[in-house]
Amino acid sequence: MKIKDRFWLWGHPEGRYNMEYGNNKISRMTPREGCAYLGVNNVFMVPVGVDVNRRSYNKSFRGLRQVGWEIDAAGLDPTVVERVIEEAKEFPNITTCVFDDFQNLRKDGKTDIDSIWQTRERMHNNPVRPLDLWMVLYTHEFGADPEKDAEFRKYIDPFDGIIMWNWWEKNVPQIPEKWEQFKALTDGKRRMFGCYLWDFGGQKEATRDAVKWQLDFYREQILKGEAEGVVLHTNTMADLDYDVYDAAVEWMEKHGEEDI
Repeated sequence: MKIKDRFWLWGHPEGRYNMEYGNNKISRMTPREGCAYLGVNNVFMVPVGVDVNRRSYNKSFRGLRQVGWEIDAAGLDPTVVERVIEEAKEFPNITTCVFDDFQNLRKDGKTDIDSIWQTRERMHNNPVRPLDLWMVLYTHEFGADPEKDAEFRKYIDPFDGIIMWNWWEKNVPQIPEKWEQFKALTDGKRRMFGCYLWDFGGQKEATRDAVKWQLDFYREQILKGEAEGVVLHTNTMADLDYDVYDAAVEWMEKHGEEDI
């Protein structure tokens, strides 16, 4: 297996972040095009409230190794996963589902622990094949209060894997420390990193040096067997000539064919 096989795209409907979060340009790049451009072989498709043609996207993802879909609504309604299971009959590369921004879903009353366990059970035991269940967790959402972390652990238990994301680029220097806390919190779980190619917290361009540092650090953890992969965010700015995307492409051209 190659490094590039451990990379995913966090895919959004094309144009989703036009004129938002400080981006004043118009993108047209699709998630599938984003995968090709960035050199990654897997995608999480996250509609972020847009009513998408799921079949059309799934057809576009043919040729990718793995495809996952966001299922935030399953936090209260486990039957949401039935749609993904049905799609998995036709599309054999659908392997997983993900809860985006899980802590906020929980705080907003959009998750129920029993529903999550029911979702996990159905995903692992269905007529098609077992599917994995992942969660997004931000670095600012753990590590400050041991009691809160201990209480949150019951929500981690149903998940197969957790993706650690850093929202503000200014906090990149904290990632090694947060990674140690994350490993302790997610003991026994599969782990991935999320890597923003736009500074959403600062609502401005990400910087080449910060992204390259992250990718180097994440590669080290993959090679050590501590992490499973990296999720790049996102296709919706990849065609806008931001320098950091060029840096990500250059990094993948350098390291993507490395054996694991």
